[in-house]
Amino acid sequence: MGNKVIELYSGFVTKFPIVVLVLMLVVSVFAIHMAGTIQTKKSDIKSMIPQDVEAISTLNSIENEFGSTNIISFAVETDPSYKGSDEVRDVRDPRVILYMDQLSMLALHTDNVIDVTSPASVLRSINGGRLPQSTREVQDLTNKNGLLDRSISKDYTLALVTIRTTDDVDLSKLEPELEKILQQVPKPPGITASLGGSVMESQKMQQAIAPDMAKTSTYSLIGILIIVLVLFRSIKYGFTPMTTIIFGTLWTMGYVGLIGMGLSSQTSGVTSMIMGIGIDFGIQLVTRYRLELANLSALKVQHSQLQLGHKDAMAVTLNNVIIPMLTTTLAALIGFQAMSLGRLTFLGDMGTMMSYGVAASMIAAITIVPAIILIIDTMNIKNTYKKLMNKFEVRI
Repeated sequence: MGNKVIELYSGFVTKFPIVVLVLMLVVSVFAIHMAGTIQTKKSDIKSMIPQDVEAISTLNSIENEFGSTNIISFAVETDPSYKGSDEVRDVRDPRVILYMDQLSMLALHTDNVIDVTSPASVLRSINGGRLPQSTREVQDLTNKNGLLDRSISKDYTLALVTIRTTDDVDLSKLEPELEKILQQVPKPPGITASLGGSVMESQKMQQAIAPDMAKTSTYSLIGILIIVLVLFRSIKYGFTPMTTIIFGTLWTMGYVGLIGMGLSSQTSGVTSMIMGIGIDFGIQLVTRYRLELANLSALKVQHSQLQLGHKDAMAVTLNNVIIPMLTTTLAALIGFQAMSLGRLTFLGDMGTMMSYGVAASMIAAITIVPAIILIIDTMNIKNTYKKLMNKFEVRI
């Protein structure tokens, strides 16, 4: 029964390669559209661990009772350029305290910011609501009170303005706002200021996902193409297996977008792994097809009455490779789905995406690849183009 179904399928593909190719291209257009909807996901330790882990449950309770634990910092650091100049060399300098006070005021009025704490706000609270006006006054206050030890370094070269945000903060909008504040507020001479904090690390990871995917995918594609071209020593049979991973990866990303799964920094390298595994299907089919073509040539020499051609070679190829491919795919799916049994969520996501990728690559190998090979090997492209143009002119 299974062999009969495979024979019917191979007969359909070899008889209607253009139909198969057009159908797959329509699917690909839809996949391109859905791939464009993929969202990047927050990539922090909390998102990688199940929510029922005690530490995460405790963290959620803390956030429910005391508000968000999302912290962003302005790091204000001394960086004098000239010896003996009037540049700041101690963050307790009143000019730096005033600068941090201005940063705090502007940050506090930014959307999704709950509160801001800085050495300036602490000094206000312990100095009757006003900022000290001299270095000596600041030094006296800081020496008497240990509250500033958490926001000023021991060597007085670094100070922190701590910004607490809401849980649902959109960092892609907040980051430019905070950067704008850093640009707008005039800095005292000899001072540098920048954004930092674990939340910003997560934001930078999200921003790096798309460029990293593009880079790793391009390198993988070029590397695989070189190997396949060297292996087959043929432009035609070298490029054809590449369609397996191109369309397989495209369909995978389209499905990821369709189900709203999203991409994280941990799963951004999956496309390269899909290419590495998926190219095997294309190589397997093209290699077997070339062997069958060689066998047909030998048969024609021995039996000149036989009328066998490329379609027959492809039919025999499909009849013999589909079951091994299905077996390989099934084994891979079992292995990748086993990754979902662990408690780390990103391993499950990676296993699921790898499963989609391997299955899509196999489907591409038995649809797109034979259709393209048969169109190239059996059709006279120039004559077909002329016929189509003639029909088009007649209708006009």
